[in-house]
Amino acid sequence: MRLDQTVEQRKAEAETRVRDETERLDPTSVEIDGTTYAVGRNASDTGAALYVSIMRRRWADVRRFLAAYRALPGHEDGLILYAEGGLAREAGDMAGAERAYRALVAAQPDFVPGRLELARVLFLDRRDREAAQAFAGVRGALLAQGDKAAGVVRTVDTFLAALRKRRGVQGMVSFGPEYSSNLNQSSASYTCLIPGASGDCLFDRKVPDPIAARGINIEGNATLRLPLAGHDGIGGRALAFGDLFPGHGRYSQTALSLYAGYDRRTAATGLVLAPSFDLGTLGGQRLYDAWGLHGEYSRGFGSRTLVRVEGNWRDYRYRRDGYRDYDGRQADAWLTGFHTLPHGWTVFGGPDLLDKRAGDRVNAYRQYGARLGLDRTIGAAVDLLLTASLRRRDYGAFSPLLDARRRDVERNYTMLARLPGAKVAGLSPSLLVQHSRVGSNVDWLYSYRRTSVSLRMDHVF
Repeated sequence: MRLDQTVEQRKAEAETRVRDETERLDPTSVEIDGTTYAVGRNASDTGAALYVSIMRRRWADVRRFLAAYRALPGHEDGLILYAEGGLAREAGDMAGAERAYRALVAAQPDFVPGRLELARVLFLDRRDREAAQAFAGVRGALLAQGDKAAGVVRTVDTFLAALRKRRGVQGMVSFGPEYSSNLNQSSASYTCLIPGASGDCLFDRKVPDPIAARGINIEGNATLRLPLAGHDGIGGRALAFGDLFPGHGRYSQTALSLYAGYDRRTAATGLVLAPSFDLGTLGGQRLYDAWGLHGEYSRGFGSRTLVRVEGNWRDYRYRRDGYRDYDGRQADAWLTGFHTLPHGWTVFGGPDLLDKRAGDRVNAYRQYGARLGLDRTIGAAVDLLLTASLRRRDYGAFSPLLDARRRDVERNYTMLARLPGAKVAGLSPSLLVQHSRVGSNVDWLYSYRRTSVSLRMDHVF
């Protein structure tokens, strides 16, 4: 921890030195496309250099020319506001950027670049309704300028299309053949409980052999957000997944998870609070359903780091005989950090905790876990995802039947390779490989290994 703090402190100090050095540069020259031009110490020349720096998003130059321009007689307040808005947005201060651009637009309503930057800030700050209105107004003003504004109109249209996409349903559906090496999660153990005098076994205990089979893997998710005023909105998500085995239908499983409720977004944060519903099936029959609550909060730190906290509370009700002792409430919490590295790498991971209650405390448990993953994007052609998780489950009570209080350790490894660059008719191939290992103190019954491989087709919408 101390080493991490030292590294972060040195990075912050280095960034501060760079900013100080650029602000101390002599504001009498500007470099454009590798050529340095002299800038006179007057409002006209310095203002022109400041405007060019804003247009080229040379923020170090903007800072040093802005400091000089303010002190010169004859400066224009509108240009100062334009520069201050750009600097605030670059620093992530959306409120400050909005104030500067609104003041600029109020003073100069016909200054289209200022209106465009205000619309851009509203877009980045997830003020979707206000952003759509602002971009529509800018587009009308640009169309009145004729062909010379065609390039900027295309940029505005790109933002408007992005806003429409935000309001639409987004998601992905995947399906394809699958092979699983151990449908029944068998430990394949054999124990001779009472050996005979002649070396044979009078009474033994044998767990059924693992069942390997081919099937169909399906997975889908969809999200929808309807913006309200300001940062507020109504959002929802649907997640469905399952494995179907036509020749061994009793092992087919599917699950559906839904939530819809309050959704607040800003440039740096996200908050969701919503009721939820879950449904699971086993062997083609409903296994459980659960009403509950879902909450999550995320915060970005700069452009490369995001931290998200999620929590769920569910009340499970099992609908099949033999499973009703599993009825009970379940609460879980997840902390996940994401960090983008150079060359298309993203690393993520974090701890998780789950507490499952049950009618019979033998079936209740508390689970402690940790996850680690890597995502690698190679242009628009390949997306590779690698994840690993480790979880420990401590069960709630001693089982006389098992003569033990059960404790399991589960390891999961996943590789997902997607090829969006090989899309044909809206479908792109992907390869999903999963491997699970469970070790239990009731080894003869609950320890097992399973590998699943699925070649799927993905459709993104």
